[in-house]
Amino acid sequence: MTTNAPTTDSAPAPGDLERDLRLEVLLDELVTIPRGEELPEDFAARVLDRRPFAPWEVSRASFWKVPVGVGLGLLAGSLGLALTPLWSLGPGTALTVWAELVAVAFGRPIATLVTALPLLAEGTGRAAQEVSPGALALLGAAAGATAASLGMALLRYRRLASSFGSRRG
Repeated sequence: MTTNAPTTDSAPAPGDLERDLRLEVLLDELVTIPRGEELPEDFAARVLDRRPFAPWEVSRASFWKVPVGVGLGLLAGSLGLALTPLWSLGPGTALTVWAELVAVAFGRPIATLVTALPLLAEGTGRAAQEVSPGALALLGAAAGATAASLGMALLRYRRLASSFGSRRG
């Protein structure tokens, strides 16, 4: 293997180098501990503090406060709407009203989409009639190039993520 081969990796950021150096120092400390001794008391905390945190991790409860609050608020509102008819109309009516509310909440967006698709097709057809064929071809090529570049970026990101995962695991 030659050492002068060109690499495809970009240069690491200065923060990454500093974090790697601190991690190496920590690992060197662990290696120098004589056999038979325990790990330092704060070992787990030190490793977790020096480990980079990714926002998509779900292990930290602080990142769940807002979504849990919103979800509980929606659930409480739904329950309040469901129980309102219970006091005056009875449990059967309350259950029926709540079921209809849920059906409307989920069904209305789908019905709107089904209604909008023919209108979208008609509008696209009218716009295509008004635009010259050359401009239409140019718009199509631009849309195709944009989709291709987004697809290539996604593929590159997935490859990078999978290679990083195989190195860690």
